[in-house]
Amino acid sequence: MARPKAQVPALQFHLSGQAIVQIAGTTYYLGKHGSPESLARYAVLIREYQSNGLKVPEEITSQTLQAMTAGFSVPIAATHQADEPIRIKHVTEAYREHVKIRYANSHAEEYRVGKTCDEMNEHDGNMLADDYGPKALQRQRDRWVKSGKARSYCNRLTNSVVRMFKWAVSEELVNESTWSRLKSVSALREGQTVAPETDAIKPVPIEHVRATVKELSPIVKAMVRVQIATGMRPSELCSMRPIDIDRSGEVWVYRPPHHKNKSKGKTRAIPILGDAMDAVVDYMNRPAESYLFSPAEADAWFRAKQRSERKGYGSYKKKAVHPKNKPGARYTAMTYRRAIDRAAKRAKVPTWHPYQLRHLNLTQIRDTLGPEYAQAMGGHSKIDMTMHYAKATERQAIEAAKHAPTLGNQSSDSQ
Repeated sequence: MARPKAQVPALQFHLSGQAIVQIAGTTYYLGKHGSPESLARYAVLIREYQSNGLKVPEEITSQTLQAMTAGFSVPIAATHQADEPIRIKHVTEAYREHVKIRYANSHAEEYRVGKTCDEMNEHDGNMLADDYGPKALQRQRDRWVKSGKARSYCNRLTNSVVRMFKWAVSEELVNESTWSRLKSVSALREGQTVAPETDAIKPVPIEHVRATVKELSPIVKAMVRVQIATGMRPSELCSMRPIDIDRSGEVWVYRPPHHKNKSKGKTRAIPILGDAMDAVVDYMNRPAESYLFSPAEADAWFRAKQRSERKGYGSYKKKAVHPKNKPGARYTAMTYRRAIDRAAKRAKVPTWHPYQLRHLNLTQIRDTLGPEYAQAMGGHSKIDMTMHYAKATERQAIEAAKHAPTLGNQSSDSQ
């Protein structure tokens, strides 16, 4: 099925510093990004595109757009080649566009890269890209440390910058030596930095989950039931659609079209049965390619609940007809976590996050059936990852200690 044409193709930043629009494989260069001239040419191009049945007339090119906006004197460059050398701000903006495609199904990663690019632009945006070396990267890392980020997260962000320059090398934006020099920056090690350490993720106590779900909408409560029963990743849960669930057998099988190990040629099959099946069955009666769990439905439920609970005529704030932030078509890992976090605070229990449900599931399966079963359930490509997620419980450690060998009573032997 062909992707529907965009009603308003996006105005993008090109590494040359120009504003561009890409339509049907053709790139239209509009002049300096953010300038009045580029915005005027963009408006003219979109007008012609929409009035011509979502097609750009053949006679319109980057140069003819200049004539159509004759009130502006700044000409459009003849080609996309930049007159100025490539700077950090050019690399970061080009990388953003790459990430939108590369991580199209990972909103968290796209957000993380975007924040990193913003911070690099703020401090070093005008630096020549090939001048960005180990010292500049370490200065940026020091800023993350001073802002209170954990040591492991600072290392993760540092690695993401190195990956960005690796991509820039492949696009011939920077020299390979620039990337090689950045790779020389050693990771922060425990005890060698003031950056705080992160605690290992532990399974959330089931009593905290039970208290929290009382404060959730039926939609998010169903999501929690499914995740605690299947141990799937939050991104996999948020992406569930009827078309991806095989209901031909007694046990339903959910096959996510996108998952963590897909790029490695791995398949992912998640059994849906028992409580998980009971939780999703009410959400299956919808178009095959729509998402099961809708933030719009959760928002409508909360507003209906507010209306039913209001005590006076003026105690309810009417919803805006056209709100600025409309609920999306589906939950993301971030919005799902945010809903749980708010509910936990209302329930007055320690806050917890969705990945702790995954740990709870895999830990119990590992304790009961063994690591191989937990590996299959978690969709891990290596057993080492399963051992990381589902560590032995304290109960097992105590039981093992009871059966450990001893040397006996040394004082009595010496007599």
